[in-house]
Amino acid sequence: MSIRLARFLMMLLLCGLSAAVWSQSYSGVGTVQSIQEAQESSKTGNVVGALGGALLGGWLGSNIGGGTGRTIATGVGAVGGALAGKSVGGNMSQQTVWYVTVRFDDGIDRRVRVEQAPSYRPGDRVRVSDNVIERIAR
Repeated sequence: MSIRLARFLMMLLLCGLSAAVWSQSYSGVGTVQSIQEAQESSKTGNVVGALGGALLGGWLGSNIGGGTGRTIATGVGAVGGALAGKSVGGNMSQQTVWYVTVRFDDGIDRRVRVEQAPSYRPGDRVRVSDNVIERIAR
């Protein structure tokens, strides 16, 4: 593998990792307002798929032609493989998440993303600690 291709793949990896969604962490006590279920593709699956696709596409491209044509085919193969791999990797690793809107005691509604099926429902009093929601016994 050429140094250029290795640098390109490293740049692709860093771009994929920087695209990961950063979420705010909330803590406090409040009342559940609503719960919405959603399907999300795994961020890890996207990155792994993109890297695998880039490597496979680059390898396939490097077997085409010679000289400058081979270099161009390697680059095109790596980019195409990364895009295809990201799509396939994200679709293969879907996960169910829940978005819970909590009205905290300060009067502000905040949307909290949780990965565990909620054991509470709208109207329940809850304690939120670093985006983990627990029902408060009445």
